[in-house]
Amino acid sequence: MPALAQVVFAGTATKLPTTEQAVKMLSSPLTPKGSNGHNSINMGTDRHVDYHGVIYNYDDGTAENMTDEEDGGGHERGHGGRGKNRMNMALYPPRDKVPDINSPQVKAWVAQIDWSKVPDIPLAPGIDAKSPHYPLCPPDADIDRSSCWWSCDGCTAPEDIITCPSANQWGLTYDDGPSVVTRSMTKILQEKKLTATFFIVGSRVLEYPDVLREQVEQGHHIAMHTWSHSGLTTLSNHQIVAEIRWTEKVIRDVTGLTMKYVRPPFGDIDNRVREILKQMGYTVVIWTKGWDTNDWKMLMHEIPQREIVQNFKTALDNRADIRSSDDNPAGPITLEHDLTIDTIHISKTLIEMAEAKGLQPMNLATCLGDMTPYQRGSKLGPGGAVEKINGGESTGSYKGMTGMEEQDFGATSPPPPPPPKGAKKGEAKSPSSSSSPTLSSSTSDAVTALRQTAVCAAIGLAAVASIMLTF
Repeated sequence: MPALAQVVFAGTATKLPTTEQAVKMLSSPLTPKGSNGHNSINMGTDRHVDYHGVIYNYDDGTAENMTDEEDGGGHERGHGGRGKNRMNMALYPPRDKVPDINSPQVKAWVAQIDWSKVPDIPLAPGIDAKSPHYPLCPPDADIDRSSCWWSCDGCTAPEDIITCPSANQWGLTYDDGPSVVTRSMTKILQEKKLTATFFIVGSRVLEYPDVLREQVEQGHHIAMHTWSHSGLTTLSNHQIVAEIRWTEKVIRDVTGLTMKYVRPPFGDIDNRVREILKQMGYTVVIWTKGWDTNDWKMLMHEIPQREIVQNFKTALDNRADIRSSDDNPAGPITLEHDLTIDTIHISKTLIEMAEAKGLQPMNLATCLGDMTPYQRGSKLGPGGAVEKINGGESTGSYKGMTGMEEQDFGATSPPPPPPPKGAKKGEAKSPSSSSSPTLSSSTSDAVTALRQTAVCAAIGLAAVASIMLTF
């Protein structure tokens, strides 16, 4: 992703400092452009409307969706009406900023890491003072190859997830949500009887908790994409912990689930970051080389839709060349974003192209055959996620689900279905062989390895059309 992004405001091309800065709030009002939504609109001293149509109430620290009357028309509307998505912002760090590492909560999380195992690799510099968390690569000759820094030398560790094991399976993933258009994406997936993996930004959960719950209820796989969408190699060890744990906490508070897979923003990872993520129980996911759709570039008018379609057609024609990290035939994992109507529309086109070629889209956990796609007593059952007792730290086993306890199955959420005939007691039902199964009831108390990701920050927040995305 380029260091500078260009967005049109009121007919004038304006350069934003960086992809990272594009998701920061602007302190000054901007003139509305109309129905294209590429503006932040001043609605009074304490209220601004951003690209998404979210009203930020600076005075009381809450966020809520705007009504049709407040939206001038032409945008994708906020869903659910005003006040439906309220969360107590005071319980979490400021949105889109690296969390404070001096809080008692973060210090407790930091104490859980065995720092003697973390490699002593220097922090990467940012590209400039305005973008301290978008990594700057040194000259090629100065790159430390032993650090396996994906951003600057394309290095992946053996444990990094970069492909699906089957050549006919496609790991369908979306970064940077939830957003105001996420429901449009999930509606398309529902109509096609597909599920996907959504890499979630913690700050967005504060704005769209109901959308996240719906994604889980519909059987989509939820994964980690940090709190502020900062390049992790630019952060200190303690800042990395804070980014991950706060995102983990807000998602768990909303869904009862603890993520297991993580995609680092911009795909920015090295062996220092990998070890910290590994100790927190995360497996790193990147995307397959050549299968980044670059859909985010449409936001800056850097690439036309027809070019994305042509590039994807070329990738489909050459998919026999995809190899796993151990050099076996494999299926692709793509990078897309559920951030704008444009990215949603192009995704629908790409899905139809792939299916016509016999490539089966599915969520990442299904393509990997992972029956336990979440950590620590998380539950994804017929009724969606359930709020966990003991903060999700259950260690018992109930109805064949490790980490679950009887109290986890409340009156409003039915227990999982009985195992199929012939299955041993406690044995989970195997997932459907359909090309687009939803995630089956599963839990996980296992902490696994690592893998990776990349690209830009969420379609703005009251700032010049928050753009950029990650992978």
